[in-house]
Amino acid sequence: MAAIRVLVVDDSAFMRKFISDIINNEHDMKVVGSARNGQIALDKIRELNP
Repeated sequence: MAAIRVLVVDDSAFMRKFISDIINNEHDMKVVGSARNGQIALDKIRELNP
């Protein structure tokens, strides 16, 4: 089964890294990108297809 592709969105760089590390430690999930706000997230959703 393919890994679940995740886009992490938070205004705090620390929290984006923290959440990404947790997700990347799961065998069935993969962080494909991150964004600091909703507008950037919408752009990255179109680009990365999480």
